[in-house]
Amino acid sequence: MSQLSSIGAVIIVSMIPAVTYGQTLSHPYVRNEAVELACGPQAALVPSSSTLRVSGSFDPKKALFANGDVVTIAGGTTQGVQPGQVYFVRRAVPDRFTVPTVDGVTVSSIHTAGWLRIDEAQSDVSVGTITLACDGIETGDYLEPFELPKVPAAKQSGEPDFSAPGHFILGDDRRQMGGQGSLMVIDRGSDHGLKAGQRLTIYRETMGGRGPVSRVGEATVVIVSPEHTLVRIESTRDAVFVGDLVAVQR
Repeated sequence: MSQLSSIGAVIIVSMIPAVTYGQTLSHPYVRNEAVELACGPQAALVPSSSTLRVSGSFDPKKALFANGDVVTIAGGTTQGVQPGQVYFVRRAVPDRFTVPTVDGVTVSSIHTAGWLRIDEAQSDVSVGTITLACDGIETGDYLEPFELPKVPAAKQSGEPDFSAPGHFILGDDRRQMGGQGSLMVIDRGSDHGLKAGQRLTIYRETMGGRGPVSRVGEATVVIVSPEHTLVRIESTRDAVFVGDLVAVQR
């Protein structure tokens, strides 16, 4: 090879981007906030009345399911199930860390495992395909009608109202604490004037409530129910624990 050809080869090679250790050439992850909210935890005052349950699959030894798995469902057209319908897959989680609400009511912790699409339905049995698994879907999980939540527009920040605080009552699947980006449930809802997009101040009392408050972080109201609300923690200078207080910014 001539000296000129060698120089040309070096130039060509030097123009090829280097792939560093650990670098992947796959497409980057695209965040879907609506899906994140749909996978978030819920609180329930009473157990679900749904009789539709994941009963298994065509593999009798399999009891844990993921994306793309085909499952059988105890329930069919008699219960209103039709091909093409989409259902949340959920289960109540025994959670000894759940704290009573400010009204003294103990709630149930509800874990959203994912959702599925009905493929075939007979009178009392159906077949469905898991279209998204937030976590492992298990035999015995119950079904509820699916609706993808709307991502709320953030409202303008204001001054926190410490006169009527709520507090965190549960995290997802027995989690007691969260941090930036975590979804947790508080014991305030639309019956208390909360609206999607409102900002909250997370804080703790000092000196048994006689001293100044200690601000821990901020959160945004994302899915509002009458008595409970799913919130997303936006910023924090410490871990947020079940039992921590929240004040609505007015």
